[in-house]
Amino acid sequence: MEEKKQEQETVKQEEQSKQEEQKQQEEKEKQSQEEQKQEEKKSECEELEKEIEELKKKLEKTEEVAKKLSALYQKIQQEFEDYKIRMRKEKEEAKDEGALRIIKGFMEIVDNFEKALESAKVSTDINSFIKGIQMIHYQLVKFLQEHGIERIEGKTEFNPQEHEALETVKTKEHKPNEIVKVLQTGYKYKGKVIRPAKVVVAVPPDDKEEIT
Repeated sequence: MEEKKQEQETVKQEEQSKQEEQKQQEEKEKQSQEEQKQEEKKSECEELEKEIEELKKKLEKTEEVAKKLSALYQKIQQEFEDYKIRMRKEKEEAKDEGALRIIKGFMEIVDNFEKALESAKVSTDINSFIKGIQMIHYQLVKFLQEHGIERIEGKTEFNPQEHEALETVKTKEHKPNEIVKVLQTGYKYKGKVIRPAKVVVAVPPDDKEEIT
């Protein structure tokens, strides 16, 4: 009886020992799993830190590029403003030079006109005076032509784009709508009408009307 009891006690101890070993084994496995998880988390953290560092470097590069682009934009903007000022100044200077050339041309004509007037004071030759005035008129017309201004021909058919009819005359000596007389010369500048010619235009007479 005593032996049986000892056997039971021994079996019980062995079972307890096995359970203890199993428990220790489970704890070791659990601890190993925990350590593995910690290692994985540590590795993830290290990877995340690397990514953060790389992003910081990229951000620094992006900020540097942005600063360079901003500086370049400001430089281009300033150069463009300087260009506009320079072009405006050059345009004004060119305009002044053009005006001076025109003024100098007129000065020569004025000089000739004054000479003709002075000559008329001391000379009784009217023909010479008229010839002088005609030369000045020719000089004026030539001067206008040199600057792109041309006379509108009046000895043609009436053109509403170039002529302004102030009067009409019934006549058989001229074709209908033909210009009979120019009352005031018209001018064009580089093909554009700046003053239409004022003219008298022929119209056909009535059959029963007497033409004078």
